[in-house]
Amino acid sequence: MAAAGHVNAALAALHLEGQPPAAIYAQIDAIVAHLQAVNAEHPIPAATTGNISERLCRYGLQAGITGPNSGAFEQMPDYWKWVGDFYLLGAPFNIIVSVKSFAARERLLASRSGNLLSPTVGWGLFNQPAEFSYDRLVSYAYRGFAAIYAPTALIQALPANVMAFTNINGNPLMRDLAALVADVQHMMGANHRVNPRLL
Repeated sequence: MAAAGHVNAALAALHLEGQPPAAIYAQIDAIVAHLQAVNAEHPIPAATTGNISERLCRYGLQAGITGPNSGAFEQMPDYWKWVGDFYLLGAPFNIIVSVKSFAARERLLASRSGNLLSPTVGWGLFNQPAEFSYDRLVSYAYRGFAAIYAPTALIQALPANVMAFTNINGNPLMRDLAALVADVQHMMGANHRVNPRLL
C-alpha cells in the first residue's frame, strides 16, 4: 500500500476523512498510534514510512501557517533534499524542516542546514528514546537544529536532562509533535514570515 493509502486508512479509522489540516493534526498522537500498530503487525517499507511522515508533517505546517498572521512553506526541491524536506519562509532566513519516520539514526543528524542563521527543525514518528541521549542532542544543537518534534510516547520516555536541554534561543530542543502548530504560529510575524529567534 502506498503512503496515501496508509494515511487515508488511518484518517478513516479515526473518522478524520475530509477534515481540514488543523483538525487532522490535532489528532496526531492517535494517527501515530494507529500507524505504529499497523507497522508492528505488517511492517511498512521504509520508503513508504518516509512519505507517510512527510504527509503528516505537511498537515501540521498547513495548520501552522493559517494562524492570525498566516505565512507560507514550500517543499524542498529534489536537488536540496539532502538538507531537508520543507522550508518555512522566514525573515531574514528560512527554517528548514527535516522529516524522518520511526528511526532517526544518522540520517536526521546528516540532514540539516548546518547554520544557526537558518536553523533546522527535525520532525518524525520516532519510537526509539535511546536515539535521543543528552550527548546526541549536543550534536544536533552543534549542527544547527533548533527543535526536534517527536510523538508524545517518546517525549514521555526521555530523561529529565534531555528534556531540559535548550536550543540557542533558550527554548526546549525536544518537543511534542502536537506543539508544532502553536510554535509556527508563535514565530509568524505581521510580515507573514517566521522569525527563527522565536523558535
